[in-house]
Amino acid sequence: MATTLLEYFNELRTLNPFAWVKDSEVTFVDPGHAEMILQTNEQEYCNFRGDLHGAVCIGFADSLMGTACFTLGKSVSTIDINGNYLKVVKGGTQLRGVAKVEHNGKSTMVATARIYNELGELVHLARGTFFVLEAKPLPDLPWRFVEEDDPNLI
Repeated sequence: MATTLLEYFNELRTLNPFAWVKDSEVTFVDPGHAEMILQTNEQEYCNFRGDLHGAVCIGFADSLMGTACFTLGKSVSTIDINGNYLKVVKGGTQLRGVAKVEHNGKSTMVATARIYNELGELVHLARGTFFVLEAKPLPDLPWRFVEEDDPNLI
């Protein structure tokens, strides 16, 4: 059973049957913000050249942005999504994604996602519009536990 909202979001991911979810993890959440990692491999994620298939980044971005929306207590469905591929990514790369809700409306939400390679280079930039299906209140848990000597403590 989850003791933080970060653990809660990772527990929810285990219920998702989409194959690549097993290779991803939510690493940080705050209201309207989500961060995840995705460990790719050379078999399931690549095209015939050994480069990451374009569907990987856009799918990862969709999941990131949907999670960011969910941090605001809303279950959503994607209406529209677009992405720009900025750099080629080889299979086996661990991707880091960061998503932010830009518009938190009653019936629609807009979010952006940035995906980085292991060198911290921006490799994909996405924007999505989401339809709000229902309110989905979050459990009454802290976002995460913070160590007292954490330099990110605010």
